[in-house]
Amino acid sequence: MRRSRAVKLIILMAFLAAVGPLLAAIFIAQRQGLDAELERVSSYSRVVVNRSDRAVEQMLQAIDGLETLHSELGGDACAPAMLNKMRGLGISMEYMKVAGFVRDGRMYCSTLGVHEEGLDIGSVDVQTSNGTRLRYTPPVIPAGTGQAALDVPYVSLERAGFVAMAHRTQAVDLVVDQEGVLFATFDPTTNEIRTSNAPIDASWVSSTVGTTQAAFVADGYVVGVVRSGQVQFTGAIAAVPVRYLNERIQEFILLLLPISLIAGAGLSASFFYLARQQSSLVTQIRMGLKRDEFFLVYQPVVDISDGRWLGAEALLRWKRRDGEIVMPDSFIAAAEQSGAISQLTRRVIELVERDMSALLVAVPDFFIAINLSARDLQSERTLDLLLNLKRNSGANSGQLVVEITERMLVDPEQAARSIQTIRSRGIHVAIDDFGTGYCSLSYLETMSFDALKIDRLFVEAIDKEAATSPVVLHIIEMAKTLGLKIVAEGVETQAQAQYLLDHGVDFAQGWLYCKPLSAEHLIRQFAISGD
Repeated sequence: MRRSRAVKLIILMAFLAAVGPLLAAIFIAQRQGLDAELERVSSYSRVVVNRSDRAVEQMLQAIDGLETLHSELGGDACAPAMLNKMRGLGISMEYMKVAGFVRDGRMYCSTLGVHEEGLDIGSVDVQTSNGTRLRYTPPVIPAGTGQAALDVPYVSLERAGFVAMAHRTQAVDLVVDQEGVLFATFDPTTNEIRTSNAPIDASWVSSTVGTTQAAFVADGYVVGVVRSGQVQFTGAIAAVPVRYLNERIQEFILLLLPISLIAGAGLSASFFYLARQQSSLVTQIRMGLKRDEFFLVYQPVVDISDGRWLGAEALLRWKRRDGEIVMPDSFIAAAEQSGAISQLTRRVIELVERDMSALLVAVPDFFIAINLSARDLQSERTLDLLLNLKRNSGANSGQLVVEITERMLVDPEQAARSIQTIRSRGIHVAIDDFGTGYCSLSYLETMSFDALKIDRLFVEAIDKEAATSPVVLHIIEMAKTLGLKIVAEGVETQAQAQYLLDHGVDFAQGWLYCKPLSAEHLIRQFAISGD
């Protein structure tokens, strides 16, 4: 029977080895093809918006230049020197083509010369807070005496009596390798299409509401939409026919097929190699302990109301002989499954005693938090180690805190006894990562914790206004009801900190205040903080 199962498993693995890489190659080709086309249209739209921004920049430079010269000369804004300046601006600038003097909506002189009766430049479309007037579709300047008609659509900026115009279609007049590519500019304040080289679906503009850029596939096109970061009234669209996406995917498939076949041939060997590596990770952990490769960093815990450093959480790190830093996510699970976690916990306690004894004695109200595993919570040996740490370090009651997670409370009776024993010896207990496990309210009511730590997942949701953000308020109110101190993990923004402070959270830790530090740096920085 066992042999039959083994044969079936081998057949299944052989099938996956043959088909899996091929399917993966197709998926990757589709993903890479889409990413490439999305990046292409995004780059196109950035070019359009940059050209539009550059036109605005040149128009403003032209107006600034005319204002400066007029201020120096005084008198007639259409004096010969001013006309020469206007002509020079029209010749020297890439996008700005017409500059002139305006009064009451009529242009009396410009790059084109003097207009005795004044040329009507149309009504103002938008006026900004600084008095700049925008006209998106000024009338085409007609031919007149000594004047050539300007038969191209213009956009204009007017300020302090001077106006500058640029070709409205220059931003979308791009030459690219693909046929049928659409380009357009739009006004982000109204979402109206301003110029385009072909009809554009106006609904594409709304994709950037609440963001500065977007890229997506719609209506037979790969579309990129960008809002200018410099000019409030400028946005751009680029759209490439979807057939180019399909061609790009085919290119990637042809490229990846040989690789997928080679990968299929080596998949089985790789699978067994990785399995062996995983099984040997426990051996590597034990060797790392013998070689003294594990060390601690300390994440400060602060008073959220004034930023004072009140304590720190000890975090285990592994620096291998080759210099590679291994984070806990990579080895803690294997250590817990194998039982090696008890050795790691013992090492953590030893390092805390070595690193923090002097600080705990010097600052009697400073605390150190240590993370325990489920196996640690069930072991009497762990309590002995903690009591030895408390005695050898000279720590007072409350200066040592152990943190346990909800997932460790699957046996509530055993957990309750262990927690009560630990607390009876003057060591505080905090429930960590609250809200991510399976703990019920009844557990909190019966296990007499000292503190509750809000998981970073819910703290992050504060800024994002995600669906999980109301959970923070429920957790805070529940902790208050039970008389628990509250620590918020992963605080990274001032907005998060203010929200937590406003809702009565006591303490916080996160990169807003400080990244994890070595023991030496913690002690030095703690001294600098004046606590």
